[in-house]
Amino acid sequence: MIALIGREEAAEAADLDYKERVHARNEEQKVEFCKGVVAMANDRGGILVIGVKEDGQRAVPEEVTKVDVGDSEQRRLRDVLLNVSPHPLQVDILAVEDPDDPGHGVLLVLVERSGLAPHALLDTRDKTHHRDGWLRFPIRNGAATRWMLEPEVATRYRARFTAGRSMHDRLREVEAECVAAYAERDGSALPDPPQEADRFGVRIPDYGFYRTKPTRPILVVTIVPETAGRLVLNRAALLEFQRAQHAEPVMIGRHWTFQKVGVAPGRLIAVSGDPVIAVYSELHTDGAGSFLIALDGEDQTGETIQVLVQDLVFYLLSALRYLGRHARDRTAASGVTAIRLSLLADTDQIDGSGIDLPRRDSLREIQLTSNTSYGDYAGLSPTCRAVGDVFAPLDDLATDGPGLISAAAMVANEACHAFGLAEVPPLDINGTINPHHWEEPLRSIITNWASW
Repeated sequence: MIALIGREEAAEAADLDYKERVHARNEEQKVEFCKGVVAMANDRGGILVIGVKEDGQRAVPEEVTKVDVGDSEQRRLRDVLLNVSPHPLQVDILAVEDPDDPGHGVLLVLVERSGLAPHALLDTRDKTHHRDGWLRFPIRNGAATRWMLEPEVATRYRARFTAGRSMHDRLREVEAECVAAYAERDGSALPDPPQEADRFGVRIPDYGFYRTKPTRPILVVTIVPETAGRLVLNRAALLEFQRAQHAEPVMIGRHWTFQKVGVAPGRLIAVSGDPVIAVYSELHTDGAGSFLIALDGEDQTGETIQVLVQDLVFYLLSALRYLGRHARDRTAASGVTAIRLSLLADTDQIDGSGIDLPRRDSLREIQLTSNTSYGDYAGLSPTCRAVGDVFAPLDDLATDGPGLISAAAMVANEACHAFGLAEVPPLDINGTINPHHWEEPLRSIITNWASW
């Protein structure tokens, strides 16, 4: 930081602001802090540097004044940002500590451009006409910050909804292409079943059942990041992808890898199972991707196929993490991510794919169930198709933690409404696991994983 003092190239700009200190303790101070951060999120993103005094005339850094950089101060500033609507903002706070003055230094508030813009903050300083204050929309204006006018706010909302529709269309496209490729490659209709194999060390599918019965249910998880990434698809990228299958577990808590990887136009592909496919994934060069799993039915003789809720959410958590890490780490995509979960009785139940998929002569519905004594599943309705769509930060998907659990709970809840289930009991939307709703061996696997 000292090296930047007085340098013109370090002058304040639309994406760079200096604060000598941020008290953020009374209402005035809290609003000013939120205003600076939200303005960057509504614009192009940027960095707020706390602990550096600027030259009032030239707007260049003049002196490193240092502030408290301890964990408690960082948590306090994050709590202040909860005053923003809609929340959350994509903000990281990094501490640059002075080695000669422990606990003090400079705080860097890193703000991503937000796909949920425009963000507003509750300005409680003026309560003349409203007892709770006013929602106001800040934005950067060069090196300064101003409030947006009503036509600007309306334009930003239209842009957000247009982008949301575009991401939704991309979701449908990526999902449909994955299901179509799976349906073409899968050999479950062949006459001679292969030997049974333990796919993940969790459940052993009866492939013979899939070959002799008409319905094979699938779970498809698809994501599309708001800010697309870029991956150059060449031999080096394929070799890295091959190495990654053995270096990073695909399934949570299990040392399981895909058996075969390859490339297709604009994407990497990964397959487990030959000729009967158990898991199939397509990872696009822009960070989008789909992860498809053929589910095991508990009851394989009745009019419905019973699927355990704990299996559903376990595969969902694993798929979201796998897709999120590809998008963030391999393609450098970022921002808010559109997520879709589809639970389908067969491939022909895909949402408006526009692709001609084979239809089965007999289609059995899916019934959610559980082997635990907790939760009431008896009154649920079977269905051939359940779909959930939500948005979540990409970093939450790629990182083990409450954010991943929360995103999985949100999209699973949305999908399971089709069965008449309000919430999936194994997960809580606040980012926690409910161990009583899991049976062994998954209970031990998931609780060990969730003890970060």
